[in-house]
Amino acid sequence: MRVKYGDLKSHLEKGFVGMYLIHGPEPLLVEETLDEFRGMAREQGLTDRTRYTVEAGFRWEILFEQSQTMSIFQEKKLIEVRMPTGKPGDKGAKALIEYAESSVEDVTLVVVAGHIDRAGQNTKWFKTIVDSAVLIQCPDVASEQLPGWIRQRLRAKNLEIEDEAVRCLCQMVEGNLLAAAQEIDLLKLLYPDQMVTLEIVEDLIANHARHDAFMLVDACLLGYQDRAMRMLYNMKRTGSLPILILWVMVREVRQICQIYDESERQRVSPRSLYQRFGIWSARQKVVASAMNRLGRLQWERVLTQLCFIDHRLKGGIPMARKDEWEELESIVLRMCEVKVL
Repeated sequence: MRVKYGDLKSHLEKGFVGMYLIHGPEPLLVEETLDEFRGMAREQGLTDRTRYTVEAGFRWEILFEQSQTMSIFQEKKLIEVRMPTGKPGDKGAKALIEYAESSVEDVTLVVVAGHIDRAGQNTKWFKTIVDSAVLIQCPDVASEQLPGWIRQRLRAKNLEIEDEAVRCLCQMVEGNLLAAAQEIDLLKLLYPDQMVTLEIVEDLIANHARHDAFMLVDACLLGYQDRAMRMLYNMKRTGSLPILILWVMVREVRQICQIYDESERQRVSPRSLYQRFGIWSARQKVVASAMNRLGRLQWERVLTQLCFIDHRLKGGIPMARKDEWEELESIVLRMCEVKVL
């Protein structure tokens, strides 16, 4: 059975079945669909949640073992299986077919995948899920569809937007849905219940310069010392806010540390968690480069230094011999793996 994207809530209100597959090429839409699924599951009493990530050596038998193991409080159980590649392999395909065709009471299995190509959709395991379980396919938002997607998301937040402002916002996010969603959330925060004009979007870009800050952090994550230092000096010259640059740095480094923590807890490789953390394919190489160059301990030290500087900038600790730009320079060099005295 296929359920259209956007119709999930009305479908789940009628009750849960034994198995679901959520997939699509856009990580943001997949994650938001999964969040909605989890919320409805809690309302329906599926409070016992177990999560797995499929990687080399994954024991597919654990799905059946978990389905037969109820908690001492007899709660309904939700099993989440993340399949980043969208390809279960021979053993996985056999297990998914068997599970889709079985009947397990009080247990719901949801498989979460990224893009499943045409060949994958012609496999037996995929067709079995369509026939015996429930499939939710999150759409791909093409460039020509992005303006409409932005308008719809703004309307959901009680905001309207001018045509020129839409075009400007599309150019700003460059097709990145996660970035678009973040900008829309910021517009809702700054301009609630208003018409979003071209001037507002241009001011948004000019005032916070987050696009430049994200580019700076990407250069640091890739270890491009010369490029990162040139960008930092230019941002200082043009009057960018140090606190904004620091915020972006903290956000990205904290995410890397969280990936390390989750990979250790689940005993899976960090790469298998990228999609879950909303890291789209274009940036996965950036994050992978950073994690390959510096290990977990080094990134935790960077995060500690960032938090310390953040506390200073917010007035918690008086600035010592370095000003805020010198502090940021030392962070940039450390992220690029240059020893700083």
